[in-house]
Amino acid sequence: MKRGLKSLLAGAALVAPLLAGGPALAQPTLQLDILNGVYDDTTDTIVATSDQFTLYALLIPDQDTTLADTFYISAAITPKVGPANSDLGSFTFNGTTIDVTADMVYGTAPIEADLTHDPGDLPKHGIFETFYTEFAFTFDPNNTALAYNTQDDAGQGPTPDANGTMYFEDFLVDVSGLDSPYRIHFDAYTKIAVNGDIDIEEFVPPSHDAESGVGNGDHRVPEPGTMALLGAALCMGAVVRRYRL
Repeated sequence: MKRGLKSLLAGAALVAPLLAGGPALAQPTLQLDILNGVYDDTTDTIVATSDQFTLYALLIPDQDTTLADTFYISAAITPKVGPANSDLGSFTFNGTTIDVTADMVYGTAPIEADLTHDPGDLPKHGIFETFYTEFAFTFDPNNTALAYNTQDDAGQGPTPDANGTMYFEDFLVDVSGLDSPYRIHFDAYTKIAVNGDIDIEEFVPPSHDAESGVGNGDHRVPEPGTMALLGAALCMGAVVRRYRL
């Protein structure tokens, strides 16, 4: 299983200017952004500043990646969990509620028949292997904006412009039901079939991906000792009320 030739060439194109001492590409073909998000220089990720936020997928088409393509966003649990299932609450993505981890799969994006990691998958970049899910989407040709680099201008969101060279799609995300200390990490990509395998073709560079803040939910079942203390407290309360009567 080999990564698509295009991905290898794209990686070489990004590295070559650095080795030559020239500037890197101004804007990648695919990027993510979060409205009012902040750039974390430690993880090289755009991080949301609230439980409910707007996630943007951004595209500057080229001869290989066009508006006609189908794109995907993966939503992965971090820190890593699995391979055993856990009950870690839920989050919503554009109105769809995802039960963590019951509605997810374990491994490395993309979702395919064989979920074991192979060289055609997304780079692990400290996120995978973990539980994740995947959402397919396309870009609306009417959603054009001024091109910008989300690593440099994280959180600003796209500026609509009829003559813009960048296309955008927005997704509403809510992680208020996700258990602490977990986050949802987002990547975007296209897929290609290679010798019967599903590989990543174009993808957001790890320096331009996005992530939620820590969830605020708590869906842990109380331990037996805690339940016993709660039961004793309830009984004591009933006795006191009866005595007063």
